[in-house]
Amino acid sequence: MNAMKTSIRALGLNSEQGAALLIAVLILLILTVLGVYAVTTSTLETKITGFHKWHVEAFYAADAGLNYTLATYPYGGMYSGNPTWSFSKTQPPIFNATATYLGSTAPPVGGGTGVRAGFKAHHYRTNSVGSDSVGIASSTVDMWGYRIGF
Repeated sequence: MNAMKTSIRALGLNSEQGAALLIAVLILLILTVLGVYAVTTSTLETKITGFHKWHVEAFYAADAGLNYTLATYPYGGMYSGNPTWSFSKTQPPIFNATATYLGSTAPPVGGGTGVRAGFKAHHYRTNSVGSDSVGIASSTVDMWGYRIGF
Protein backbone atom coordinates (compact mmCIF):
# COMPACT_ATOMS: atom_id res chain seq x y z
CA MET A 1 0.00 0.00 0.00
CA ASN A 2 2.81 2.38 0.88
CA ALA A 3 4.47 1.65 -2.42
CA MET A 4 1.30 2.69 -4.29
CA LYS A 5 1.01 5.92 -2.27
CA THR A 6 4.60 6.69 -3.03
CA SER A 7 4.10 6.15 -6.77
CA ILE A 8 0.98 8.43 -6.81
CA ARG A 9 2.89 11.15 -5.00
CA ALA A 10 5.71 10.74 -7.45
CA LEU A 11 3.29 11.47 -10.33
CA GLY A 12 2.02 14.59 -8.50
CA LEU A 13 -1.62 13.49 -8.40
CA ASN A 14 -1.90 13.86 -4.64
CA SER A 15 -0.25 17.26 -4.64
CA GLU A 16 -2.23 20.52 -4.71
CA GLN A 17 0.38 22.32 -6.76
CA GLY A 18 -1.18 23.85 -9.93
CA ALA A 19 -4.71 24.03 -8.51
CA ALA A 20 -4.51 27.81 -8.31
CA LEU A 21 -3.47 27.94 -11.96
CA LEU A 22 -6.42 25.76 -12.97
CA ILE A 23 -8.86 27.89 -10.97
CA ALA A 24 -7.40 31.10 -12.45
CA VAL A 25 -7.74 29.73 -16.00
CA LEU A 26 -11.39 28.76 -15.35
CA ILE A 27 -12.15 32.22 -13.93
CA LEU A 28 -10.50 33.88 -16.95
CA LEU A 29 -12.54 31.66 -19.28
CA ILE A 30 -15.78 32.72 -17.56
CA LEU A 31 -14.75 36.39 -17.69
CA THR A 32 -13.90 36.06 -21.39
CA VAL A 33 -17.33 34.59 -22.17
CA LEU A 34 -19.02 37.39 -20.21
CA GLY A 35 -16.90 40.00 -22.02
CA VAL A 36 -17.75 38.61 -25.46
CA TYR A 37 -21.44 38.61 -24.50
CA ALA A 38 -21.24 42.24 -23.31
CA VAL A 39 -19.50 43.41 -26.50
CA THR A 40 -22.01 41.56 -28.71
CA THR A 41 -24.96 43.01 -26.80
CA SER A 42 -23.63 46.57 -26.89
CA THR A 43 -22.92 46.30 -30.63
CA LEU A 44 -26.47 45.11 -31.26
CA GLU A 45 -27.91 47.90 -29.10
CA THR A 46 -25.87 50.47 -31.02
CA LYS A 47 -27.24 49.18 -34.34
CA ILE A 48 -30.81 49.24 -33.01
CA THR A 49 -30.34 52.82 -31.81
CA GLY A 50 -29.01 53.86 -35.23
CA PHE A 51 -31.94 52.28 -37.08
CA HIS A 52 -34.38 53.92 -34.69
CA LYS A 53 -32.73 57.32 -35.26
CA TRP A 54 -33.02 56.92 -39.04
CA HIS A 55 -36.68 55.86 -38.85
CA VAL A 56 -37.54 58.80 -36.58
CA GLU A 57 -35.73 61.16 -38.97
CA ALA A 58 -37.72 59.72 -41.91
CA PHE A 59 -41.00 60.11 -40.02
CA TYR A 60 -40.27 63.74 -39.16
CA ALA A 61 -39.29 64.40 -42.78
CA ALA A 62 -42.64 62.97 -43.94
CA ASP A 63 -44.42 65.06 -41.33
CA ALA A 64 -42.55 68.16 -42.55
CA GLY A 65 -43.75 67.41 -46.09
CA LEU A 66 -47.31 67.11 -44.86
CA ASN A 67 -47.08 70.40 -42.98
CA TYR A 68 -45.46 72.12 -45.97
CA THR A 69 -48.30 70.91 -48.18
CA LEU A 70 -50.92 72.11 -45.70
CA ALA A 71 -49.25 75.54 -45.63
CA THR A 72 -48.78 76.03 -49.39
CA TYR A 73 -51.44 74.02 -51.25
CA PRO A 74 -54.46 76.17 -52.22
CA TYR A 75 -57.09 74.09 -50.45
CA GLY A 76 -60.69 75.14 -50.95
CA GLY A 77 -60.80 75.96 -54.67
CA MET A 78 -62.20 74.15 -57.64
CA TYR A 79 -59.62 72.77 -60.05
CA SER A 80 -59.71 72.06 -63.73
CA GLY A 81 -57.33 69.73 -65.48
CA ASN A 82 -54.85 67.98 -63.21
CA PRO A 83 -56.01 68.25 -59.59
CA THR A 84 -52.72 66.91 -58.20
CA TRP A 85 -49.99 69.10 -56.73
CA SER A 86 -46.54 67.69 -55.95
CA PHE A 87 -43.44 69.03 -54.27
CA SER A 88 -40.09 67.37 -53.61
CA LYS A 89 -37.34 68.54 -51.31
CA THR A 90 -33.91 66.98 -51.77
CA GLN A 91 -32.11 68.63 -48.83
CA PRO A 92 -32.79 67.40 -45.28
CA PRO A 93 -35.54 66.96 -44.36
CA ILE A 94 -36.02 64.97 -47.58
CA PHE A 95 -39.62 64.44 -48.63
CA ASN A 96 -41.93 64.05 -51.61
CA ALA A 97 -45.39 65.48 -50.93
CA THR A 98 -48.52 65.17 -53.05
CA ALA A 99 -51.94 66.76 -52.58
CA THR A 100 -54.86 65.58 -54.68
CA TYR A 101 -58.25 67.26 -55.00
CA LEU A 102 -60.88 64.49 -54.95
CA GLY A 103 -64.03 66.53 -55.58
CA SER A 104 -66.75 68.19 -53.57
CA THR A 105 -69.91 67.15 -51.77
CA ALA A 106 -72.52 68.84 -49.66
CA PRO A 107 -71.14 69.94 -46.30
CA PRO A 108 -71.77 67.70 -43.31
CA VAL A 109 -74.98 68.28 -41.37
CA GLY A 110 -74.56 70.35 -38.21
CA GLY A 111 -71.42 72.11 -39.36
CA GLY A 112 -73.01 75.55 -39.29
CA THR A 113 -73.15 75.84 -43.08
CA GLY A 114 -76.31 75.23 -45.01
CA VAL A 115 -76.82 73.82 -48.48
CA ARG A 116 -78.76 76.97 -49.40
CA ALA A 117 -75.78 79.21 -48.72
CA GLY A 118 -73.79 77.47 -51.48
CA PHE A 119 -71.11 75.94 -49.28
CA LYS A 120 -69.40 72.71 -50.32
CA ALA A 121 -67.04 70.28 -48.65
CA HIS A 122 -63.93 70.02 -50.86
CA HIS A 123 -62.22 66.65 -50.30
CA TYR A 124 -58.46 66.13 -50.47
CA ARG A 125 -55.89 63.43 -50.02
CA THR A 126 -52.45 64.57 -48.92
CA ASN A 127 -49.55 62.12 -48.96
CA SER A 128 -45.96 62.68 -47.90
CA VAL A 129 -43.05 60.24 -48.11
CA GLY A 130 -39.98 61.20 -46.12
CA SER A 131 -36.56 59.60 -45.97
CA ASP A 132 -33.57 59.95 -43.71
CA SER A 133 -30.40 61.72 -44.76
CA VAL A 134 -28.53 58.41 -45.18
CA GLY A 135 -31.15 56.80 -47.44
CA ILE A 136 -31.83 53.76 -45.25
CA ALA A 137 -35.31 54.45 -43.87
CA SER A 138 -38.49 55.91 -45.30
CA SER A 139 -41.85 56.80 -43.81
CA THR A 140 -45.24 57.62 -45.32
CA VAL A 141 -47.87 59.92 -43.84
CA ASP A 142 -51.38 60.10 -45.37
CA MET A 143 -54.08 62.58 -44.55
CA TRP A 144 -57.61 62.57 -45.89
CA GLY A 145 -59.86 65.51 -45.17
CA TYR A 146 -62.03 68.29 -46.42
CA ARG A 147 -62.37 72.04 -46.17
CA ILE A 148 -65.57 73.97 -46.33
CA GLY A 149 -65.71 76.54 -49.12
CA PHE A 150 -67.80 77.85 -51.99
